[in-house]
Amino acid sequence: MKSISLLAVVLLLATTSLVAQSNSYQTLKHKFKDQPDVHSFSVSGWVGRLRLNMVGEHEFKKAIKDLDHVRFMVIPMVEFSEQHVSVNGFKKILKKESYEELAVIRDQGGVVFIYLNEGSNNKNHYFALVEEENEVVAIEMKGYLDPNLLNSKNTTVAINK
Repeated sequence: MKSISLLAVVLLLATTSLVAQSNSYQTLKHKFKDQPDVHSFSVSGWVGRLRLNMVGEHEFKKAIKDLDHVRFMVIPMVEFSEQHVSVNGFKKILKKESYEELAVIRDQGGVVFIYLNEGSNNKNHYFALVEEENEVVAIEMKGYLDPNLLNSKNTTVAINK
């Protein structure tokens, strides 16, 4: 009986985590899912806050206290060519899903694009695309990031809205 209950809980959690992903992230993950050099993983907001606490980022930890999940995907740039897709094409998918571009940051040959899709009850979806010469890193976050704490003088991350 315990194993059936445990299986039911695992299936429920798995189903919940699949629904929590944005359509854009699911599209990207589906497009590159079988490629050997594409890596993706997910962490809960609790794990992220624990890690920030361990490295002493207490101010940033307060800014993400209402973050539920963070999903990462690293895709070599060559995979975009092989799949006949582009980063600009993916940005169009984000905009069709009502993501608003918040910021574009250029740094040392790379470009970071930050997007927001506002949800109800502070359950927003944030999407960051880090485009570098050899790879693209996609980061999806669900929950609420406090822009006032992110823009504080003690942190180096800024989101303009």
